[in-house]
Amino acid sequence: MGEDVRAYAESQRSTFERFLRELVEIPTVSADPARKGDMQRCAETAAELIRSLGGQASIWPTSGNPIVFGRFERGPDYPGLAFYNHLDVQPADEPEWKSDPFRLRVEDGRYIGRGATDDKGPAVACLLAAKYAYDRGLPLNFYFIWELEEEIGSPHFEEGLQAHRSEVRVRSVFVSDSIWISRDRPSVDYGLRGLQGATLYLRTAEVDAHSGVTGGAAPNPIAELCRILMACFDPGTGEVKIPHFYDDVVPPTEEELDNFVQSGFDVERFRKTYGFRWLRTEDLRELLKRIWAWPTFEVHGIAGGYQGPGIKTIIPHWAEAKVSMRLVPNQVPEKVFQLLADYVRQLNPLVEVRSHGSLAPYVGEFKGPHADALRRAVRRAFGIEPAFIREGGSIGAVLTMKKLLDVPILMMGLSLPEHGYHAPNEYFDWDQARRGIEVFNYYFEELAQLYRG
Repeated sequence: MGEDVRAYAESQRSTFERFLRELVEIPTVSADPARKGDMQRCAETAAELIRSLGGQASIWPTSGNPIVFGRFERGPDYPGLAFYNHLDVQPADEPEWKSDPFRLRVEDGRYIGRGATDDKGPAVACLLAAKYAYDRGLPLNFYFIWELEEEIGSPHFEEGLQAHRSEVRVRSVFVSDSIWISRDRPSVDYGLRGLQGATLYLRTAEVDAHSGVTGGAAPNPIAELCRILMACFDPGTGEVKIPHFYDDVVPPTEEELDNFVQSGFDVERFRKTYGFRWLRTEDLRELLKRIWAWPTFEVHGIAGGYQGPGIKTIIPHWAEAKVSMRLVPNQVPEKVFQLLADYVRQLNPLVEVRSHGSLAPYVGEFKGPHADALRRAVRRAFGIEPAFIREGGSIGAVLTMKKLLDVPILMMGLSLPEHGYHAPNEYFDWDQARRGIEVFNYYFEELAQLYRG
């Protein structure tokens, strides 16, 4: 099959670029309520792309943004595989963008634009891969579940899937929304960290005050929130200091850590890819544990006071800090939030702690028939073993699909570290799209053999 699928992939390059352009140029920023119309427009566009290849597609309404459901069905007696991808994107307001983030720019096989790699490019690659397998008669039904709220925690995904559960007749799910170790080392993710977001809000007066008149007596809310944040975690080591925060943590096994180390991850490449001037640790085993399998506390932004040019000598009357905690098994987001709220209340009872979204952690299996099928597929496509690792981020829909569909979930993205997930000048590249089409078809063959048995 190798030469045939490669020839097919190359023949689809112009189709891939056309489909990706149509999707990227719709600004599906799910965090922005003003983009509601763009969400519906993207859903309609995506459904039409599936239909243009001969598939069927419908749009599932929810209380939030819609979900696109597509299918290439051979018949009711054939086993089904569902692909999950998301079509919503992060905001693109960074000044570092070199071109309009919602106008796809093509340069030397690179597709530059918001959502190109996260996750519209991989979604199109999955679609084209399944189309080839379907057309050549592989005995599988293919389904596509394309979400438009992943970047805000999938708040309405369960509602949509629950209402249409009977339509998703599958034996397994394939998620393509993650990052390889490097271009030379495909990665299969079997775990995801959870997430608990929060804001800390403090109001100390009714209006700003003159620092020369009140300074020394007036409380400073920005400084006070900084004190509280420093009490919550050690910025030097990353250690979280909230009492009982680590009580429920299940550490990764030594076998898992051995697999992490054997993945081919390069510490210096990691540092250079993300432009870090230093890292909290350069010990490979410890670093991989920290980014894939250990909880964190992070500060994302502090607001309040004067933000214009120069200095305005005032004591601000309010401040807000945006934070989140990445969680690992068996931490429960609601419990962790309560630990944070109780601790901040002890430090300063005037600080309001508000929850902003939560996702539970997830760990699947890195052994078993589906994992072995994907191992064989990667070996056939690239001649190497994939790295079975955990993903440091969160995908809320995975938990919902595990709960409602109760089938094995495999996760293998196509993005690379240098593609710039969530960063300015994000891009995807044709080589990764082509390789995805190839390896996915090997996986389909392995699945067909597995299900036939």
